[in-house]
Formats: sequence, C-alpha cells, structure tokens
Amino acid sequence: MKKSYILVGLLAVAGAMASCSDDWDNHYESSAQVSKESVMQLIQDDPELSTFAQMLEISGYSDLLASTQTFTVFAPNNDGLKDIDLEDVDAVKRIVLNHIARFNNSTAAGDGHTVKMYNGKRFAFDGNTFGGVLLDRADIIASNGILHVLDEQIPYSYNFREYINVHASTSKMAEFLALYDRREMDLGASRPIGVDANGATVYDSVMYDYNPVLEHGWYGIGDIADEDSLFTMVIPDNAAWDEAYARIRPFYNVYDKDQSIADSIGDVQTKLSIVHDLVFRRLIENPATATDLWTTRGSEIVDPQGFFTGTTREHASNGIMYLTSKLNYDNVATWNRLIEVEGEDQEGRQAAQASTIYTRSVGSDNIYYDSISEARYIEVVSTGSTATQPGVTVTIPNVLSTEYDIYVSFVPGTVTDTLNIEKTRLTFTLSYLGANGRTVNTTFRAQNDAERYVTSPTECKWIKVNNDPVSFPVSNYYDMLWLIDPLHTTNDRVYTTKLLIKTDVNNTEFNRNEMVRRFRIDRVVLVPIKK
Repeated sequence: MKKSYILVGLLAVAGAMASCSDDWDNHYESSAQVSKESVMQLIQDDPELSTFAQMLEISGYSDLLASTQTFTVFAPNNDGLKDIDLEDVDAVKRIVLNHIARFNNSTAAGDGHTVKMYNGKRFAFDGNTFGGVLLDRADIIASNGILHVLDEQIPYSYNFREYINVHASTSKMAEFLALYDRREMDLGASRPIGVDANGATVYDSVMYDYNPVLEHGWYGIGDIADEDSLFTMVIPDNAAWDEAYARIRPFYNVYDKDQSIADSIGDVQTKLSIVHDLVFRRLIENPATATDLWTTRGSEIVDPQGFFTGTTREHASNGIMYLTSKLNYDNVATWNRLIEVEGEDQEGRQAAQASTIYTRSVGSDNIYYDSISEARYIEVVSTGSTATQPGVTVTIPNVLSTEYDIYVSFVPGTVTDTLNIEKTRLTFTLSYLGANGRTVNTTFRAQNDAERYVTSPTECKWIKVNNDPVSFPVSNYYDMLWLIDPLHTTNDRVYTTKLLIKTDVNNTEFNRNEMVRRFRIDRVVLVPIKK
C-alpha cells in the first residue's frame, strides 16, 4: 500500500508549478509540515535507503541533493538494490540518474503525469506506481524537494549511445565514438565573474557534452543519446565492425609522404564510413514494408529488407535498435555514391588557354528543361584564333581509391536556336594522383570509333569517356571531421583529380562547317563500379 509521511493539501499545486524556487511558503499551506532536512539528509537518515545513500556518494551526486536546488528523488529501498555492484561506478551512476528529477514532482499531479529524469528519460505516475514500480512511500517533503521510496529500481532502458557504450559486443564502435567526446563551454549560459591577472575574462562556466560525429548540425549522424528524439539505428557488433572495416578500408588508400599519417587518415575515414548510414530519423517498425527510407546523412536505402536482413530488434529509450553481426551496406547507395560535378560550378573549374566559359540558364518553357540538371549549363568557346581548340578543366572532388566509369553530359546548340544544328568532337585528359604521389595523365580520344566522342546536334547526350573502368590508386577525400574543423576553409582543399575537356576538330572539318570548336556541358559524373 502507498504510504506518506506527510499529507499535504496543495501538493497538486506544487507539482503543477514545478518551480525552481526554494521558497516553500509559496507552494504549500502554512499548516504543511515542511522538513528542515534536505533530500539527501532524509535519504541518509533512513536505514531502508542506506544502499541508495552509498550510491549517491559513489556517483558524486550527494552534494547536489544537499544543495538549495530543488529535486525529486525516487529512491529504491535496500531490497530493490540488493544485486547492485557498488564497485561498478558507471553502472551506479546510470542507476542514480535514472531516479533523480529536477523540481517538485508529487503524486498529486495525477495519473499520466510524466517526469523528466536527470538522464533525460521520462517516466509517469500511474496510481500507486511510478515508471511501472510500486511507490512504497510517497510525497516525503524535504527543504529542497520531494522524496519518494520505491519497492525496486525503475527498469533501465538504454538509449542508443548507452547501449553501445555498455555492451562488450559493441566495444569497437564505442571506442571510435568516444574519441570525439568533449566538453565545451556554453558561452550564452556562462556568466563573466571577473578578470584574471592577464586581463582575460573569467567565467562562471556552464559546460556541456558534445560529439561532432553525432551532433554536428550538418555533418553529424544524429544525437543518438538524446532522450527527446526518436531514431531507428542499426548497431553493428564487433564482428560486423571488423568485417565492414576490412571491406571498406581499401577505398581509403591515402597518399602522404609520411605513411603513418596516410594510414591514420585512412583508418579514420574508414570508420566514419562504417557509421555513416546507420541512423534513421524515424521509427521503422517493419523494415520489410518500409518505403522512402533515408538515413540521417542523406543516403536512400533502396532495399530496406536486404539492409535489415539478419538484424535483431530491441527497444531503446529513444527508438528502435536493430542489432547485427553483419552490415548489409550497398556501397554505391551509401558511402561510395556517384560523384556529380555541375558544369556551372566554379570551384576548381578553369578555362583552357584562349578559352572563355559562359554560364547559361534555360527556362521551364525550353524543350530541354527537364533534361538539363538544375536548368543550367556552361558554353565553352575559343577566344583565340580559329585554329584554337577551346577547353575547360573540371575538378572532381572526393574520389575514392576504387574504380569508376566517367560520363559527361553535353547540351546541343538547339537549346537556344532550333536552327543551330552543330556538333563537335571532343578529347578528354584525366589527371589523378598515382600511388607514388605523382600525377598520372591519361588521354581519351576517338580512334576506331570516329563518332564516339561527337556531340549530338539536336539532343542532350551522355558521352562515356572510358572503355574500361578507371582505377584510382589513392583516394582524394575530405571527411566530415576535416570539414567541420574551424581551422579549415574551402580554400585549403586540394583536389588532385581533374578532367580536361577540349574540342578535337581538324581544320578541314572546321573549314567545311562539318564541326564547330564550341561545346556545352551540363555535368560530369563518376559512377562507382559496384563491388
């Protein structure tokens, strides 16, 4: 049966107000017998709560509960904590934070009233229970809050990050994520309190935990420790981690004069790729019937059933976990996606000698509107003599050490004038970094197939540059950690893969108006060869 040390007529008012104030006269009738002892003192003075008192000391929260701040504590009695290993400090701290809440939360708030605990998890009152556990004694009023006594622990439900950190089977992922945990100062919440001997402002600092791999607003995979969000996450065990690492590592074969630096970069980029597409910002109850499934990093899972094959579903406090011993990544749909460079993108683009580049746009009434990416393209023309072969160099970012097919989309002259029936022949020179760090140049031009590299006079045309897949021996990739480093700017990026596109028209063809020395590019695309 639920018991109470003190019956307070206006506990409902106190619970509803949930005030931070310590002025109890504002919350209760003057007849209420408010204890002069803190919540911590009440716990220490109660022999049935001696184990929980020890846990508060071990976890470092005893001083907080003795302070003037307001708390509600749901303390399990000794019987409910008889199996606790007090030497496991991390486990002790987890349990303690699962039983402490800010502000005043009484049973008078009524059934269904939810309480946000100190660890962010939420539990509700329901009759004589809280969080599904029987209230042995309730509404014991302290000078700084309320104490409830429970028959047992509130069942602990891990969020994704907690599960990964706690279980030995996921230690490899936990170790990688922990590398980027850090404490940062909240400048907005911190208060200047003086100046040090050097004239620098001294703050009463408010700190918060932050992990950019998880929490960065643009590049992070999702704050999987956030109890106020709902996710679905595929969690690889150590076997799955090792298998994925062995499969992905060859794609990040980095060149550096210092091989140890190259190995370190490749190692980090591989591990980032493993975690890249594990999280979904929605609850996926049944993967077999899931549609329109996108990861938090913008990858579409086109075969959800295959992606989730072999997983085991478990409940998390902030969503649904799918535990697995093998990651069923479709490489080219996730971290090894095709690379697209728009012709109008000026970053890394350079006109060849005696060439000019014009950016053009098409309206929705243009017959090629649906065929031209982003409704824009570039026109490359000669500014030199009529014998000049105009050209443009396009820089290709984030190439991995794998095989690609290279395609270029060309726009016909009829895009602006239906009478402009013209075509041209092209040559392509691909430059990339070799395994020894030196630049490799490979030229592709028409030989036996005279029409292969000729544009269409009336249609948008994709031209495949290479016959056999082009194999890049080293990657040239900038990962999310590099991009979010405030010391780095876009100007610091050095991309070593480039494609020079030029006309390849002889004088006879040009003089007879059979071909022109001008062309229009929509975009360049590198399509990874699926492995």
